[in-house]
Amino acid sequence: MSEPRGNWSNWLEFLFSVIGSMVGLGNIWRFPYICFHSGGAAFLIPYFLSMFVCGMPAIFLELMYSQYSNLGPGRVWIICPLFQGIGYGMVVLTAIISIYYNVILAWTLYYLAGSFSTVLPWSTCDNEWNTDLCRIRTDKSNSSYLPLLGNETLVNTTLSELGTPNISNQMLVNMTNQTVTPSEEYWRHHVLQMSSGIGEMGSIRWQLLLCLLGAWLVVFLSLIKGIKSSGKVVYVAATVPYLILIAMLVRGLLLPGAVEGIKYYTIPQWTKLMDAKVWRNAAVQMFYSVGIGNGGIVTLSSYNRFHNNCYRDALMFPVLDCLTSWFAGFIIFVFLGFMANQSNLPISEVVKEGPGLAFMAYPDAVTTMPLPQLWSCLFFLMLFTVGLDSQFVHVQTMVSAITDAFPRTLGHRKLLVTAGVCLTGFILGLSCVTQGGIYVLTLLDWYIGSFSLVVLAMSEMLVLAWIYGVNRLYDDLTMMIGYRVSPVWKPMWLVVTPLFVFILLIAGLTNMSPVPLGGKNFPSWAQAIGWLIATCPLLPIPVGMVLAIWNETDGSLKERLIQATKPRKEWRPALGVDTGQGRDDMDMRTREMLLSDDHSYMK
Repeated sequence: MSEPRGNWSNWLEFLFSVIGSMVGLGNIWRFPYICFHSGGAAFLIPYFLSMFVCGMPAIFLELMYSQYSNLGPGRVWIICPLFQGIGYGMVVLTAIISIYYNVILAWTLYYLAGSFSTVLPWSTCDNEWNTDLCRIRTDKSNSSYLPLLGNETLVNTTLSELGTPNISNQMLVNMTNQTVTPSEEYWRHHVLQMSSGIGEMGSIRWQLLLCLLGAWLVVFLSLIKGIKSSGKVVYVAATVPYLILIAMLVRGLLLPGAVEGIKYYTIPQWTKLMDAKVWRNAAVQMFYSVGIGNGGIVTLSSYNRFHNNCYRDALMFPVLDCLTSWFAGFIIFVFLGFMANQSNLPISEVVKEGPGLAFMAYPDAVTTMPLPQLWSCLFFLMLFTVGLDSQFVHVQTMVSAITDAFPRTLGHRKLLVTAGVCLTGFILGLSCVTQGGIYVLTLLDWYIGSFSLVVLAMSEMLVLAWIYGVNRLYDDLTMMIGYRVSPVWKPMWLVVTPLFVFILLIAGLTNMSPVPLGGKNFPSWAQAIGWLIATCPLLPIPVGMVLAIWNETDGSLKERLIQATKPRKEWRPALGVDTGQGRDDMDMRTREMLLSDDHSYMK
C-alpha cells in the first residue's frame, strides 16, 4: 500500500519554499549586471512586462494543475498520457542542474571557511599560489601598483617614478591588462587550480570534495523527513538571506562611492529601450528567474491543500521574485561603487556577473572594509542559504517524481530515495571538483539552459491549454478556489504566453554561440557533448509518446492516439483522500460541481 504524500503544515511553509525556489543565485549575481547594461531603471519596463505576459500565466498554470491533483511533475501527466514525457523531461533537466548547482554551493562553503582566517587569504599577494602579476587593487602606496584595467594617467605616473616615462599607449594597455588582483589568483590558482582546458581534467581537489560532501549532507539532512523537515528549514533558509542583505545594504551605504554605485544602477537610460537586445535580456532573465518549466513549482504546489488560493499565489510570487532581484542589485552596486572609488576606476570596469562577481569582485572589495572577516562570512553565508533553498526544490522534484511513479514500492521509502538521489548527485558532481571541473560545470550550465527548458515550458502550456482545454482548467480552478477568475487568462494560455516563449526560443537559437571560458571557445568535441546534454531533457517526450500509444491496446493507431490524449481514470481532484494529515472534507459546492453533468472530471 502506498504511503500518503502529505501536505504543507501551513501556507507560510509553501510561501517560503516557493520564494526559496525562485530566488536563487541568479537574482544576486546576474540580474544587477543585466539591469545595469540594459538601461538601469528603464530595464524594469520590459522586465515587468515580461513578467505579466509570461511569468504570471505560466506560474498560474503550474500551480493550478499540480495542486488540483496533488501529483508531482512526472505522475501528474496522467492528465494527458501522450505527453507524459514533458514531466519526466523536467525531472531530467532538474537532475542535471542539481549536479553542478551543489558544486557552486561547495565553492561558497570553501570561501566561508576561508573567511574565518586571521588575514583573508585572498587579500595579499605573498601566498604560495600568487604570481609576479599579482597587484593589490587599493594598495596605492606601493610604487609597483598597477590597477587592473586602470586609467592611463595613473599608470604613466607610476612608470615615471620607476624611471620609464617614455612608453607607448599600447604597451601601457598590455602591461595594465596583465596585472591581476589577489582575489582573482586565489580563485583561479588556489580554489580551482584551473587546468589548461577541458581536455586536461587533472586531479580531484580534495578540499572542494569535502565541501561538496558537506553541501550534499546539508541538503539530505534538511530533507530527511520530506516536506515536514524542509518546510521548517525554509523558515530560516528563506528569511536569513533577506536579513543579511539588509545588513549589507546599511553597511554599504556608509562606504565611500556607494551613492555613485546606486546612481549607475538606478538612473534610467531610456534610449536603451530602443534596443531589441534589452527586451530579449529582460524576457530571458524573467523566464529563468521564476523557474518556469523545470518542475520545481509543480512539485511544491503538489503538496498544497486542495482549496489553497493558487490564484492569489500566482499573482504574488512572480512580483516578489522581481522585487527581490531589484533589491539585491542595490547591495551589489553599493559595493561595486565602493570598489570603483578605492581603485580609481569607472564603475563600468569593475562590474562583473556570475562567479566573477561572487568569487572575485566582492571578495576583493571586502578586504578593504573594517572587520572584513565579518562581512565576508555574511556574504558567503547569504549565498549559501540562497542557493540551498533552490537545491532543496531540485532534490524534492526528483524524489517526488520517483515516489509518485512507484507509489506502492517506494512511496513509504522516501528517506531511502532521498539518500539515493543525494549520493548519485555527489558522485556525478566529482568531475566538477577536479582541476578541470570549472570547464565541465560551464559546459553543463551553458547547454542545459540553451533551449530544452524553453521547449519543455512551451510544450507544457500548449498541451494543457489546447488538448486538456482552458475550459476544463477554469472548472478545476473554480472547484479549488470557489469563484471564477477573469477570462483574460484564457487567451494568455492559448496564444499570448506560448507565442512569447516561442519567440524566446527562436531568439535564443539564432543568437546561440559556442561556450566560452576565459576568452576561448571550447573544442568541437566538447561542444558536441554539450549539445547531447542539451537534448537529454527532450528525449523522454518521444519515448513517452510511443509508450502511451503502445499501452492503448484497443482500436486503430488513430483511435489509440486520440485515446492517449484523454486523462486517465486516475485523474481526479485531490479531495476526500487521506493526505496524511487528516481527511479533507468535500464541501457542498464542490460536491455539486463533481456531480454536475456540465463537468467531466471523472470521465
